Amino acid sequence: MLARLLKGDGMRKTRFHNYKGQMLDAAGFLYLPHSVVTALLLKVAGHRPELPWLGYRAINHLDELITKNWRVLEFGSGMSTIWLARRCGFLKSVETNENWYAVVKRILAEKSLGNVDYQLCRGAEDECLQDCEDAAFDLVLVDGYNRDRVMGVAISKVKRGGYIYLDNSDVPYKEHQTARDLLLKAAGSGAEVKIFNDLCPTQVCVSEGILASMTSKPRGS
Repeated sequence: MLARLLKGDGMRKTRFHNYKGQMLDAAGFLYLPHSVVTALLLKVAGHRPELPWLGYRAINHLDELITKNWRVLEFGSGMSTIWLARRCGFLKSVETNENWYAVVKRILAEKSLGNVDYQLCRGAEDECLQDCEDAAFDLVLVDGYNRDRVMGVAISKVKRGGYIYLDNSDVPYKEHQTARDLLLKAAGSGAEVKIFNDLCPTQVCVSEGILASMTSKPRGS
């Protein structure tokens, strides 16, 4: 029990290390109380805060970055869908889990968020985006399943000078590492790349996320 409490899934040194073995810095520990409280509220009461399940400092940075005229594409929906919709002009959100899609769709209706094109994707993600032009989005958030394949789609859909955020870029699975490599290659050597190593809302464990600006011309544009 103690080992589970300290290490979480057992694939890292402690909950305060990411999968690469990097420990949370001192500033990151400031978010520990909120991470613990939200995790308890989710477990005990099923309450989800209206925050993306990303690192806290990544959330803060995106909050400063996103403007009301931005078009955002999201792979993998949730509370991030609500959060993004309140900040951008248009949000395209793609979900592959039918049960979770029904939950988020109901929340979007309750919140009267009409700037969201929310789509259940039963096939490959690129097939679900045939109606979207290439280089059409200011920000693409890559989460959910098949991140290696999804990253290829994200690169084609983001504008030059736009941003792609890859969540859980430290996870030691092939699809995550392939997605990470594709992102960094597409960004180019002169791109702005920010790496966030942080605790997340509702999840008392550290994970890495990468935000990269796309200085290279997207494929297909």
